[in-house]
Amino acid sequence: MLGHIIGLLINPVDEWEKIANRSDDELKRSVLGFLFLIMIPPISSYIGITQVGWKILGDGERVRITAESAIAGTVLFYLALVGAAIFIGFMMHWMSSTYGAKTSKYRGVVFIFYCSAPIYLVGFMMAFPLWWRDMLLATATCGYAMRLLYLGIPAMMSVPEERGFLYASAAFAVSMVYVVVVLTATIIAWEYVAMPVFTD
Repeated sequence: MLGHIIGLLINPVDEWEKIANRSDDELKRSVLGFLFLIMIPPISSYIGITQVGWKILGDGERVRITAESAIAGTVLFYLALVGAAIFIGFMMHWMSSTYGAKTSKYRGVVFIFYCSAPIYLVGFMMAFPLWWRDMLLATATCGYAMRLLYLGIPAMMSVPEERGFLYASAAFAVSMVYVVVVLTATIIAWEYVAMPVFTD
């Protein structure tokens, strides 16, 4: 799994071909590794918001959240990341007949895991919150994840490039819908489930 992730960062086109040639059983086995990899952003953010803190203004005091109140948010963050891969992967399988793709539920989910791997890896920076840097990193890694999505669809889903572009665009649209749902759920969760408690 890690070898493929490094390959996607160095030479994504060739690496997608290698991943596409793996059987569904081999792809299923990589899911467990991703479930651990996805822990990087939530655990890092937990450390960042409870131990390190962040500054609202340049010279202001650091703001932190109590460790107890951050646990629920950390768990929800992890579930949102896992849920994203599962939901988008299943939707890709559901849309596959429209684009003449040869896929399975597992292949779609693992494909999204691989596309999102740069985001998971850069998540360790959340342990040291710095808003301007985090925004730049988030923008860059999300952009690269989109590049992986568009480059990988033809090989992973066995579709011509022209159909792959439309298929990837549909998957991207589904991703945006998921983001909106998660943002709405976050607001509700902060109010009723995981209200953050700030330290003095």
